[in-house]
Amino acid sequence: MGSDNVEGACAICEKLATLRCSNCKAQFYCTKQHQKDDWSRHKTACRSWEIRENRELGRHLLAARDLDAGDLVVCEPPLVWGPVPHSLERVCVGCGSRQAHSRCPGCTWPACSPRCLGLTDHDRHGTECAILAKCRILPRCDLLLPLRFLLLRRRSPKRWALLEALQCHDDSRGPGTEAHEEMLSLREHLAPFLAMDQAAADAFPRVCGLIDVNALETNPPEGSAALYETACLLEHNCIANTRHSFSIDAKGRPCITVRTVTAVQKGEHLSTIYTHALWATRSRREHLLATKYFSCRCQRCADPTELGTYLGTLVCPCGPGLVLPRDPLDSETEWFCNACPGILTSMEVMQLTERLGEEVEGAMELASRHALADLLSRLQVLLHPGHQHCLTVGHSLMQLLPPEEPQKAEICRRVIQTTQVLDPYGSRLALYTAVALRELSLCPGEDRLDLLCRATKLLKFEPPNSPGEKLLRLLKAELL
Repeated sequence: MGSDNVEGACAICEKLATLRCSNCKAQFYCTKQHQKDDWSRHKTACRSWEIRENRELGRHLLAARDLDAGDLVVCEPPLVWGPVPHSLERVCVGCGSRQAHSRCPGCTWPACSPRCLGLTDHDRHGTECAILAKCRILPRCDLLLPLRFLLLRRRSPKRWALLEALQCHDDSRGPGTEAHEEMLSLREHLAPFLAMDQAAADAFPRVCGLIDVNALETNPPEGSAALYETACLLEHNCIANTRHSFSIDAKGRPCITVRTVTAVQKGEHLSTIYTHALWATRSRREHLLATKYFSCRCQRCADPTELGTYLGTLVCPCGPGLVLPRDPLDSETEWFCNACPGILTSMEVMQLTERLGEEVEGAMELASRHALADLLSRLQVLLHPGHQHCLTVGHSLMQLLPPEEPQKAEICRRVIQTTQVLDPYGSRLALYTAVALRELSLCPGEDRLDLLCRATKLLKFEPPNSPGEKLLRLLKAELL
């Protein structure tokens, strides 16, 4: 609850009041107690979103009123959470910590300490511990999230029903697909438990689909994923209008907080981004189709230049020409030069960019200044300087170049210009941009104070002890 100069009638006693609900900013109260007393009535009207449904998007969220940047959309605990899928990294089965150097006394699975509070918590590990021990399931942390999902059927039918209402795209995950093979592998490892519960065995393929399509990676705890009742309904957009963050509540759960990053009008769709913001259109759309079973058709995806960043653009041997997709929303589209009659097939472009991508991966492992500089020079013969591969190499190279090297400032500016377009609110690429701002601040003739302040503002939402938060501490020290 906040206060300002606006006055209104208290919802309980109708006295003149200056305190108002910090969420909707529409309801006034004279005391905090009156706000608590009114919550059961006000919470429905206070809600900033409403659920709609159609064939294309399924269930999704619309703004229930006009929202300003920074307004709260939702804050909620997870329905279920556990180690991130498709990972074999050791994490504590009680709290999700990666410092899992001990074992649970009950099931012998990895734990941060035999005294971890999560090990004895009935809702977190107590129930599954007995099953893991009885069925002698070998430690493999990516089994925990589907197992916890299945155990909800008995423990909390209400939460189970909420999870089942989410989309899982069963029809796209059948025999012959990679998703089906992954499901069979997980089912084999959980076979002793599934043999004891036929209903769980029947539900297992759908559970794997619900997790793959809807789980959000959390931080903190790093390395975990969770499913949420409302936040999972945010639709994808390559330029999203919300950001989200996580915090650990009193019960040790990763609660999600979603806020707007720009003004959103009533009835406008509320969105997040399901892919990496610095992937080119082909990569983003292929990833979404393979993992979320839809093809994005947003403004950025439909623009051959990716909003003027040229993140997927090639250069033509003719000299001034740029090679662009004729229809970015068609994966088989031809690519044309905008200065000569040159044409490339979609397959030719894919083969070229994949081959160059392998070179980039190899050079990044070496992290040699001279190797990166040489590769960037060769890449820019074939690719636009703003291409995804050029930015990847350039971002590492700029951190190795001395401040007096002119190329350092040039790379920094290109990175910053690109992220300002693709992540205008600093919700996805804050750390990436902050590094470029700091490196640019070291170059001669730059306004160091201004650049460091901009970087600091970008990192204010970084999770505790994350790389972003550590850089934030460094920036604050440098400012002092």
